[in-house]
Amino acid sequence: MSTKVRTICVDTLTGIQNELWMTDSKKPGHDKWMDMGKGIWQLISDLQDRGFEIILILGEPGTGKSTGMRTLPHDTNIWFNADNKNPVWEGGKEEYGKKLNPRLPFHLVPKSYKDIIDHIDLGLSKGMFEDERYAILTGHTEDYKTGLDNKKRLKTLGNLATKMQLEGRLETVLYSDVKREGDTTHYVLVTENDGINTARSPMGVFEPVIDNDYHAVISKLLAY
Repeated sequence: MSTKVRTICVDTLTGIQNELWMTDSKKPGHDKWMDMGKGIWQLISDLQDRGFEIILILGEPGTGKSTGMRTLPHDTNIWFNADNKNPVWEGGKEEYGKKLNPRLPFHLVPKSYKDIIDHIDLGLSKGMFEDERYAILTGHTEDYKTGLDNKKRLKTLGNLATKMQLEGRLETVLYSDVKREGDTTHYVLVTENDGINTARSPMGVFEPVIDNDYHAVISKLLAY
């Protein structure tokens, strides 16, 4: 390949959790108290072992977590489309194909974390990836209380979810948001903790609020 893959995007962690939860719930002895965060923890470890820097992007549905991929250069990103949806941004179908006819190897609809790692391992064996590479993991948020305060974090399934403070393992955690000014809608990423969310990023790399542009995010981190 003349162009190598710089990024992967797992979109979303919530989608894979839902798939695994539904599959497991049909089995005898399903443990409704299990913590699905353990699978995410292991995925992060597996990706780091394979040389990926991790970027976690959290937000409500419809805040641009998928469309942030629209700025990534041609054939430099693999979309692990765990939510099993078609691309909705201009040029997305040409770049990735549709969910029923994904453009391999740049678009895969995984059913498990193993599907993701197996695809990456195959790509590594073929020399597809850049030496400096990033994994963008997207996920939905949940509200929780600590004392009298309402806060946000990555949503994990399981009635006894230990809430493993997954964000604490990472250097870059961004929150997708939508800002409206009159008739104009802006899709943005929040890069700093506001006392409610778990956002964080390397000091001095980003402004507190930036455009939802994954290519710009990667470029800033590469230059850091």
